[in-house]
Amino acid sequence: MRIAYQPFQYSAQVLYAQELGFFSKAGIAVELQQIAFGSALATAVAVGAADIGIATIATIALAHHKNIPFVLVAPAAEYRASDKPKALFLVGKQTAIYTARDMNGKTVGTPGLATMGEYGARAWVDANGGDATTLKFVELPFSQMASAFASGRIDAASVGEPFLSDCLKVARVLTSKMEATLSPNFVITAWFAMAPWATAHPDLVVRFAAALRDATTWAAKNPAKCVDILARTFHQDPASISPELLSAFGQRLTPANVTPEIAVTARYANFPPFPAEELIYTPR
Repeated sequence: MRIAYQPFQYSAQVLYAQELGFFSKAGIAVELQQIAFGSALATAVAVGAADIGIATIATIALAHHKNIPFVLVAPAAEYRASDKPKALFLVGKQTAIYTARDMNGKTVGTPGLATMGEYGARAWVDANGGDATTLKFVELPFSQMASAFASGRIDAASVGEPFLSDCLKVARVLTSKMEATLSPNFVITAWFAMAPWATAHPDLVVRFAAALRDATTWAAKNPAKCVDILARTFHQDPASISPELLSAFGQRLTPANVTPEIAVTARYANFPPFPAEELIYTPR
């Protein structure tokens, strides 16, 4: 199985599953492919260069609207209002941005256009007195966010570990509650495949999801070991990664935890919302 992931902690389940042997336990031989940009990763899955990839629900919802047959096969990062925020919406220290209204006309960095990196920022700005239609977005990987803040190439971005500490040297927190604008509980990212591939390989899909559940359970109990894996994979100093800010991962996909991102995507991409059940793959 070829699995494409982006270099950020929302993808970490597959790193843990590979290193801890959960894929082997599930009887899956896995090849991991790191792809920096969400659009390139989605293309890799669409053309068959990867079997499964990761994306925000927004990306999959937009593809669904365009009749691209992506389906969600397992949850990844999950937002829970009851937890300590795992990603922070930052602005450059040199900026005069202190409110959502100050964001008007500013440039936001995101690892993927038409993803939650874009639509989440738009929703928070609009909900708090700014005008999201004036925002500009630049696509760049999280590993380049700190230098982009330092050079003034971007004014703002939502950033999590393992790159948060570097960014906080040149940026400050505008809000830790950007995601709360959408819902108190929802899946941020999920693993997806082309529907024909999933239909042809239902046993692989089930075993892949089971391996990720094992990785999710392990990660919740071993944050220090998670930091070690992230630091090695992304070439970061382990001391710069906070175990308290590591992503929480979901165990199951449900219509309730997928719907909020479909709604915000439909709002900003200007298409009618649709039932979340249309995105969630169910093995037969």
